[in-house]
Amino acid sequence: MSVAPKSISGSAAPPVARLTWSDALGKRVREGDWAEQSVSTYVKVEQAIAAGQWELAAQLVDYAMEEAKVVYVIYQVWTEGFLDWLRQEGVQEDELEAELGRLRALLAFPDGGPYEAKPRWEALAAAAGLLGNRTRAFEIDADAAVAAVRELRESWRQLHDRGADFQAGLLTFVARRFGEARIEDCYRHVLEPYLQERYKPFDVRGRPYEETLYRNLYPTFEAMRAHLCDPGREGNLEFEEHDDRVVVSFDPCGSGGRMQRGDTIEGTPPRAEPPYSFGVTQAKYDWAWNEKGVCYYCAHCCFALERWPAEQWGHPIRVVDSPLYPDETSGERPKRCTWTIYKSLEAIPPEAYERIGRRKPAP
Repeated sequence: MSVAPKSISGSAAPPVARLTWSDALGKRVREGDWAEQSVSTYVKVEQAIAAGQWELAAQLVDYAMEEAKVVYVIYQVWTEGFLDWLRQEGVQEDELEAELGRLRALLAFPDGGPYEAKPRWEALAAAAGLLGNRTRAFEIDADAAVAAVRELRESWRQLHDRGADFQAGLLTFVARRFGEARIEDCYRHVLEPYLQERYKPFDVRGRPYEETLYRNLYPTFEAMRAHLCDPGREGNLEFEEHDDRVVVSFDPCGSGGRMQRGDTIEGTPPRAEPPYSFGVTQAKYDWAWNEKGVCYYCAHCCFALERWPAEQWGHPIRVVDSPLYPDETSGERPKRCTWTIYKSLEAIPPEAYERIGRRKPAP
C-alpha cells in the first residue's frame, strides 16, 4: 500500500492540471486546451494522487464540488420554479404533495432513502471537505484516497441522476395535467430569469460574437463534466475542432442521455418506460426542435440554448443534436448527443434556425 509522503514539497513532476482565476468568467477554472478540458476532473484528482501532488489533488476535489454545485443549484432553482408555475396554474397543495411524494419514493436512493436533495448534498459536501483536509495533511494513503474519490463521485452520481429525473417527473406532471404544449409556458416561467443572468454575456448587441466564444465553450465543458458523461460516468467528454466550429459529444449525456437509454449502473430502464413513464414529445414544437420523441427534460436544451437566445439576440448559442426516443436511443450503438458551438455567426447553418421555427438573419 502506497503512503502519502510526509513532505510539504510535493512532486517535482509538472502538475497534472492547473487551476487559476478567470477574470472573463469571474470564477476559478481549469487551464488547458479543449483536449485537456475534455478530461474528467475526477480523473485529474486520481492522476494528481498517483503523481504525489497532494495539495493539487485536494484543490481538484474542491473544484469538482464547484462543478457539481452549479448543477445542484440549477436543479433546486428549477424545482422551485416548476412548483411555483403549477401553483399559479391552480394546482392545489394536496395534489402537489401527493405527486412530490410519489416521485420521491419512485426515485429512492439505492440505500432505500427517498429522494431528498439537500441532506444528500450536505453529506456530499462534508465528505469532500474531509477528503480535501486529509489529503492536505497527508493523513491518507494513495489507495484510500483513490477509493474516497470514487466514493465521492458515486455519491454525486446518485444525487445528480435523481435530481435530473425529478425535473423530468415534474415536467411529465405538467404535460399530463395541462397538455404537453404548456411545457413551453412552464419553461418560460422557470428558465427566463435564469437565462437572462447566465447567458447575458452571449448577447452580441453588447460585444462581438467572437468575443463570446470562450465564455460559451468553457462552461460547456465544465457543466458536462459535472453531469458525469461517458459510459463509466466519470465525466469524460469527446470533442472535435474544425475551422468553423467545435463539436462536443456525450456518450451518453449523464442527464438526458442516461434517461433515454436507461441506467446501466443501477440497472434501471429508460425513463420513458415503466415504472417511470416520463414523457417524450408526441407532437412537434419549436421549443423541441420540431421533432417527436424528445424527452421533456432534454427539450430544455432546445429552449435555453437555441430558441430563447434566437428570440432575444437573433441566433442560437449552441446547436444541440439530441437523440430521439426510442429509435435513436436503443440498439447496439445508440446515437450520442452533440453540442456544436460555431466560431462565427456566418458559420451557423440556416437549418439550425429552421428547426426551431425561425429563419437565419441576413448578415
